[in-house]
Amino acid sequence: MSIKKINGGTVSTPRGFKASGLHCGIKAKSKKPDVALVVSDVPAVSAGMFTKNRLKAWPVLHSMRVIKKSEKHRAIIANSGNANCINGPRGKDAVGAVIRSTSEHTGIPEKEILICSTGIIGVRLPVLKITRAMPRLVKQLSVRGGHRAAQGIMTTDTRAKEIAVSFSIGKTEIRIGAIAKGVGMCQPNMATMLNFITTDCAIKRPMLYKALRSAVNKTFNMMSIDNDVSTNDTVFILANSRAGNRRITSADENYRKFEEALTYVTMQMTKELVKDGEGATKFCEILVSGAKSLEDAEKAARTIANSMLFKTMLAGADPNWGRIAAAVGASGAIFYPNRLTISFDGIKLFSNGKYLISARPDVKKVLKRDEFKIEVALNKGRHSASFFTCDLTKGYVQINAAYST
Repeated sequence: MSIKKINGGTVSTPRGFKASGLHCGIKAKSKKPDVALVVSDVPAVSAGMFTKNRLKAWPVLHSMRVIKKSEKHRAIIANSGNANCINGPRGKDAVGAVIRSTSEHTGIPEKEILICSTGIIGVRLPVLKITRAMPRLVKQLSVRGGHRAAQGIMTTDTRAKEIAVSFSIGKTEIRIGAIAKGVGMCQPNMATMLNFITTDCAIKRPMLYKALRSAVNKTFNMMSIDNDVSTNDTVFILANSRAGNRRITSADENYRKFEEALTYVTMQMTKELVKDGEGATKFCEILVSGAKSLEDAEKAARTIANSMLFKTMLAGADPNWGRIAAAVGASGAIFYPNRLTISFDGIKLFSNGKYLISARPDVKKVLKRDEFKIEVALNKGRHSASFFTCDLTKGYVQINAAYST
């Protein structure tokens, strides 16, 4: 299947979607955009996935209830700079106030509005700043507004993450667009920090959920920046049927095309998030192959990626293969040490239990690159899994030692 990346594409690129973003005053110091709105012209079939953290922010709790009650939604309102989490009953009231204001100024029923927040935990959300900015936010809604919406959800991100692609179902062009943020507190077990996806595809909700779960499990659930799980992790997808294709109702060939394109979008977002990880200078794909089971492959890859010793090894460009081997052992995956092989961009440094010291200089060159792949072959079975991570640097410590908006 041919998936085409749309130049300048964003969350408002699919037919029937508009978006906007602006500075309302939450980020008082930086004066950067801190609120975003994504709207469909018509009610859209919706699906969502949320953090597994037992401490969930008020917007997460609200959106989980709303998306369960109704099959269709038209808007996503989001703010950055404040997580609206564990801040008492006023946090819950703040969600209601922002939803009411969004409904009043867009004409969209409250039950069709989803909400997200991201930023500092435990601080009262300045509701009036958002509601006073709502008329401007709604007025600025446009098909080009996705770029500003992408900026409006950023916290410690250094750049906006956005994409749109097109593909065909029969003779009908389908588009999928997305924006994302989250370069810290990213070791999710359900979603990523914030990710909003739109599509003009006609698809039934069970199939939309199925495709979203599959895409998230292959991408957002296979990344780690710092081993922390956010209180606000959310992924939403809205499908408004404006493309006019025959509705996808089962897991047929058309569904598989949609799932492939959606996974491509979430994979690109995953890579961009990891590359922009707080203080990161290296992007690394870890491929664990030859595992006895998929579970073993994923466990081994995740344990390597989450190892602080491994991540600092990447930062120092030091080919200390022992840290990788130790992480595989700690993962609980079944393997025999004398069959273990570790390669860096195809260069074997440890092969079938033996250290190939002559390869060390070439591997050091690999680790000085911005991007590379490390393959760990367990030689125990036929299953494999890829995981995406970055290095751990002084920059990460500096950002998080004194994080504020």
